[in-house]
Amino acid sequence: MSRLDDVIERLRALPEAEQEMVAGEIEGLLAEPDSLLTLAQWSEVEQEIDTDDGVRLSHSAVMTSMRARFGR
Repeated sequence: MSRLDDVIERLRALPEAEQEMVAGEIEGLLAEPDSLLTLAQWSEVEQEIDTDDGVRLSHSAVMTSMRARFGR
């Protein structure tokens, strides 16, 4: 199974409302291939990913945090 297949499977497991939200985000990314985040924002994201403090957030919590920090 490819990485894309894994991601699609995870997306299909989300509640329908979240699936629609994520689909909209993906459509936006495909229509506008430039990143929606600045380099500084990507640095923050990458630093957070690289820091394994044992805390695992739900998808909803991550999306809420991203919207609060970066808008949209």
